[in-house]
Amino acid sequence: MSTEFEEQEEIVLEDNQLVCSLTGEIKKVSSVESNLQSVIIMLNEEYGFDLEDMERDFKIEYTDPDTGKTKKQKVELVVFEKEKSHTQDHVIRICVVQDEKIKENDKKKGLTATLENSMGAVESCEFGLWTNGKAYHFLQKELDAVGFDYNFHDLSDFPGEGETLDDIDRADRSKSRIPAGDSLIKVFKRTHDYIYGNEGRKKDAFW
Repeated sequence: MSTEFEEQEEIVLEDNQLVCSLTGEIKKVSSVESNLQSVIIMLNEEYGFDLEDMERDFKIEYTDPDTGKTKKQKVELVVFEKEKSHTQDHVIRICVVQDEKIKENDKKKGLTATLENSMGAVESCEFGLWTNGKAYHFLQKELDAVGFDYNFHDLSDFPGEGETLDDIDRADRSKSRIPAGDSLIKVFKRTHDYIYGNEGRKKDAFW
């Protein structure tokens, strides 16, 4: 006898498991995984990027300048141009997500070794994010004056879906951005740290 509703198997999670917001797969809870889930939700709900245009654990190919050989670097999350195929040529945002114990100046997993290296390998990607869940670093990539190498500039934020860099400073932009989940606290901390680092302010950064 047929029924109008089909029974759906319930997902039973262990205490050390979670369901990925992007893929629906069961993942083991870790500092990196928790940080990654926060970034996925943030990019979707705050920045307006569709989940269908994201991919986690994406491998970027680049040429090693010392050996001339092709190498691959896995990055935790990328965003592709809207409704384009998930290939390296269509990557528009690269997000490197690390454990909270990793510092941005770490020689192997820090900002330069991971985000700058991967952004430099993807011509279509102008903006990127590096985070360990505590610190958030937004970068913009630009060609140098000669046109042979890239320079990376620190930003307070990067553009969302359909936005340009000029939109970041719009007075009405904040009204359309509703922090998702735990990101409100992180937005305040990120803003405080940016003011502290770029304006030379200390305890009175928010005053």
